[in-house]
Amino acid sequence: MEQHVLGIDIGATNTRIAVVDSAGNILASEHLPSRMAEGRPFFQALADRAHDWAQRHHAKAVGVGTAGQIHRATGAYLPGLYPEAPWVGIPLRDILADTTGLPAFVDNDCKIHAYAELKIGAGRTYTDFISLTLGTGIGGGIIANGQLVHGAKGIAGHLGHISIEPEGPPCPCGNRGCLELYASGTAVANMASTQLGREISSPEVFRLAAAGDQGALAVIERMASALGRGLGALANIFNPQIFVLGGGIMQWYPLLEAATRRSFRASAMTELEDTPILVSPLEGRGGVIGAALYALDQLEQD
Repeated sequence: MEQHVLGIDIGATNTRIAVVDSAGNILASEHLPSRMAEGRPFFQALADRAHDWAQRHHAKAVGVGTAGQIHRATGAYLPGLYPEAPWVGIPLRDILADTTGLPAFVDNDCKIHAYAELKIGAGRTYTDFISLTLGTGIGGGIIANGQLVHGAKGIAGHLGHISIEPEGPPCPCGNRGCLELYASGTAVANMASTQLGREISSPEVFRLAAAGDQGALAVIERMASALGRGLGALANIFNPQIFVLGGGIMQWYPLLEAATRRSFRASAMTELEDTPILVSPLEGRGGVIGAALYALDQLEQD
């Protein structure tokens, strides 16, 4: 009998709820605005919605990937980069489980995306790889021996916060010169705004670069070189079989590829220079699919 699981992807701007089967097919879905800043009322309303969907589609579990840091043992939000945020301490897993009456499994959205790559994406034929999600910031997930790496508290994989410039600008995480400050959408917008002397969004920078604007191309070159250095450092630590890059920025990857690869080869050890760098085929589907399949696998392990 086909099994249905509810997958929920809570992003900074939008939340998606989907019914997913055991093969990773999305059977139905809807989008809602994310209102994490409202605190518990938002999460309770989301749980109520999840209950309705679970009942309608006979789901057997709920899986969630969410922005922010989640304590693996408690399923509650950790302070992370925003210790005063209204979601800190909210027991998301318990709210979902109590409201839906179903087993609930919760983790960071970028780790969940890595799990989707493992199950049905670019990493499905590999056992050891690193997934990075490049958007407003940079998140990641580590797959080792075919398993998602969690770490002691469950917050392993914040790969955007490795330092590539020790004397660089301070980051909210407490570090300096983090990869996220140089190779994210926010970084592209900040670098271009400084260079051009006016506010400009990262999509506009990429469009200008695609049209051949030399100033925009210089910003993209700097961003891609930083990304390559970060990947080189990660290769030297983890020796992955592949890297998988996802997120909204990947629609512009042809603009980044040459500089990223060049910088990567200069940063990685000789034996690792040819590590493949792949683009995720999942586009915006990885969050809900990964959450659902992660919940299904955890349920079977229990």
